[in-house]
Amino acid sequence: MKPKVIVVTGATASGKSQFVYEHLRALPLTVINADSRQVYTDLPVSSASPSAEEKSLFEHRLYNFLPIDAVFSAGQFMRSAKNLIAESTKAGRVPLVCGGTYFYLQALFAGLLPETLISDTVRLEVEAMPRNEAYARLVKIDSVAAANIHPHNEARLKRALMLCTERNRPISTLQREGAILEDHEVLLLIFDPPRATLRDRAAARIGRMFDQGLVAEVARVAAITANRDEQKSWRQHAALTGIGVAEFFESAEATGNAIAEFDQITLAQISARILQNTMHLIKRQATWYRNAKPQPKNTKTVDPSYDNSRIAALVKDFIGRAP
Repeated sequence: MKPKVIVVTGATASGKSQFVYEHLRALPLTVINADSRQVYTDLPVSSASPSAEEKSLFEHRLYNFLPIDAVFSAGQFMRSAKNLIAESTKAGRVPLVCGGTYFYLQALFAGLLPETLISDTVRLEVEAMPRNEAYARLVKIDSVAAANIHPHNEARLKRALMLCTERNRPISTLQREGAILEDHEVLLLIFDPPRATLRDRAAARIGRMFDQGLVAEVARVAAITANRDEQKSWRQHAALTGIGVAEFFESAEATGNAIAEFDQITLAQISARILQNTMHLIKRQATWYRNAKPQPKNTKTVDPSYDNSRIAALVKDFIGRAP
């Protein structure tokens, strides 16, 4: 029998974590983070990380463990998550991967291409190309890879083109490594409430973040990064470019004011932009989950606003536990 893995994903503010903590608390789980912002120690509020009380319910891994200037790639996540899945299974617990960072989950399901060192010559050549030119060249070299990348996703398409150029062959012909689908039985739950519900939930969550000290958190992080390297832009820190943080830095640039000194009008404007950017992200996430390949055979799209107890019964049935 293949070891079992539960994956709970879906749009931002769709109720993934709430479902786990309220409806699965009796199960022997290891909760493995698949959210690219919740890996940072200094961003618990802006990333909506689990509270200390929630963390006490299960063993939690890959949460709030990295400094603000670190990068945690899809490859690092995949390798770490695979090790933790094996460790959890060996200990008699059920691994549950929870989070909405699509590229993390794609790496876990599909694996990654063999590591390729990109030369400076190739990197500089591709980076200098306009996006449309890079996409056209990728289509010519590797139409299969190009078909799986949105033409506006400049980072992904240029990375693919670099790999094709460096290896002098279509990367779609390379064998991916590390995928879990062949060796594990996976239940994938995609949380997909109505868009209006998501907007209400997102607005409420943003309000809670401000109440929980969001402004102080971002001001503190701004001071940390400034003290470490005054010459480095905040945009060069992956952790600071996420929704709920970047809006503060953008306002600081526009106004020339320190984040800790923002007035209520500025904070209200930032809150509105965070909500707007969150809704744009939710729209992109819906596209990702709808078109994602590969997916486990046991994939269910669910609406947690309808009946969480039935979703919990699905999980318990999957792992062989009585409802």
